[in-house]
Amino acid sequence: MSRHGRVLSAAVLVAAVTLSACASQVAGTPTPAEQADAAPPQAAVTTTPPPSEQAPQPAGMGECVAGNDPAPVDCAQPHTVEITKAGTFGSGMPAESPDRETVFAEVFPECRQAAAEYLGSDSYDATTLGAWLLWAGQEDWTAGDRWYRCGVAQLSGDGQAQSRTGSVRGILADERGHEFQSCSSVRPSQEVPQQVPCDGPHTGEAIGTVRMGNSGDTFPSDQQFNDAAAPACRQALREYLGTTRDDVAASWRWPDQVNWRHGFTNVTCYAETQDPVTRPLRGIGSSPLPQ
Repeated sequence: MSRHGRVLSAAVLVAAVTLSACASQVAGTPTPAEQADAAPPQAAVTTTPPPSEQAPQPAGMGECVAGNDPAPVDCAQPHTVEITKAGTFGSGMPAESPDRETVFAEVFPECRQAAAEYLGSDSYDATTLGAWLLWAGQEDWTAGDRWYRCGVAQLSGDGQAQSRTGSVRGILADERGHEFQSCSSVRPSQEVPQQVPCDGPHTGEAIGTVRMGNSGDTFPSDQQFNDAAAPACRQALREYLGTTRDDVAASWRWPDQVNWRHGFTNVTCYAETQDPVTRPLRGIGSSPLPQ
């Protein structure tokens, strides 16, 4: 077994799946203008180096890995991915090392679900945490090794796994999850969100998700997405702000058909402002916007 597996980041996909968007008026806020299309999905893949003679087994559930090496490291030390599920591909996979689309279609919906269970919430699309996938490289695959590992990573704005310390198991089940909130420098109703820190200028704050089904279900129509998202995102906004106000709008984005098949089946809700604010609006009530 080679020491390094092939690594596929779901992070860039998370940023790119938001093909369509809508915004709702909240107490007189002008509805944002036309929708914008997302860039095509993409992902970063590393090549597989030659196998070492005495390679360790890939990390198991609850263990961590650093970079492209699937060998376990102490989660208290710097690492990039925390493993949420260990698995083996079934006999239906090709004899030759498969391409990433084949791998994603086969197991990534499982990785998405494993991430939700591990983090303590299926609303992690509203955070900077994302599902991650590692699998056997070409040398291993040719030798008959079919391992894969699902994981979670804290993602940068360009979809790269960031080095961190400590476990994220259950972290979205309590108030600790606020530190991972995702914010956007552009208005989500008009452009693909561009991740920026929430304690700096931004015009969009991810505030929750709406589950639309499973990857094997029929892809919803635009009308179905909007009918489900509008009431849910408006309610999420009222609860997030602590009131209804005329200078913050509810907006939402949904995945395209390719990413739906990969398990991206949530609509993401946003709190959106016309002009940038400089800190999260959670619980702001009727206070002035922080600009």
